[in-house]
Formats: sequence, structure tokens, C-alpha cells
Amino acid sequence: MVIERLSPANVTAFRQLRLRGLRESPLAFGSSYAEEAKLPRKVFVARLEQSPDKWIFGSLVGGRLVGVVTLIREAKRKERHKASIYGMYVERKMRRSGIGRQLIERVIEAARQLHGLKQVRLAVVETNRPALRLYKSVGFKLYGREAAALRIADKFYAELFLVCRL
Repeated sequence: MVIERLSPANVTAFRQLRLRGLRESPLAFGSSYAEEAKLPRKVFVARLEQSPDKWIFGSLVGGRLVGVVTLIREAKRKERHKASIYGMYVERKMRRSGIGRQLIERVIEAARQLHGLKQVRLAVVETNRPALRLYKSVGFKLYGREAAALRIADKFYAELFLVCRL
């Protein structure tokens, strides 16, 4: 397994994995499969454009993309000390193999290299106990809860907010 920073060259595999994740694990994302399946390829290319404040890492097994995670630093001067993690996903059949841990550790390592960055935040659906255990095991601490954060098929789900101080 290799973890690397993704670029527009990875757009086909990235889009396929993202859409699979949205379809198979709708509680893991704020976006929906229906919304993102309609987006043109150029939107996914733009997401993969590299910048000093945006990092998308992918886990490749046998050259195939099986996991992703995104780190985005805040742009406003008063918030430059913060970054957020989005879109963490590992293919269902590849879970419990350490890929998620390696992705989250890699993104934290990248965050530590960003001058002036002091904390990384993320949100996780309260019922996603495996993800919550993973995040806590690498140093994230709970700081908040939103009771009805996501609405999926007329059912509401709470999200927990966690922070890792660097």
C-alpha cells in the first residue's frame, strides 16, 4: 500500500471512489450521491488541483485507489491556524486493514508541516463508532455535538465535532 498526494491525473479513480463512497456510506458525507453524480469531470479536476492550503491523499493498493482524505486550511487571516478534514473514505472491503489509520496519520503529518497551523478539525456522524475510535486514537478530542446535523431520507443524524491540537 502506498499513500500519496493526489493530483488532477488521478481524477477518474478519485471520482469513482468518491461516488462509490457517497452511494455506499451516505452518513459519512455532507454531500449526496445524487448531487455529486451530476457534477462534471472538471469539478473533480478542480478539487484535485494542488495548493499549499489543500491536500488530498489517496491510498493505493496494487495501483488502485481504495481510500482518500482531504485537508483544507482556512483562508481567512483570523482562522489560518485551523484546518479541516473532509471526505475521509476507505472502500468497505478494505476497512479494518489499517488504511484509515495510515491516511489520518498522513494528513496529520502534513498538517504539522504547515507553518502556523495549530489545530485540525473534523466532523463524524455520532453512530459511526469505528471512525470515532480511530480519530480519538490519533489524538482527536470531542468539542461539540449537533443534534440534527444531517437529514437523509427524512431521518436526522447527529454529528460530533473533534479537534486535534498540533
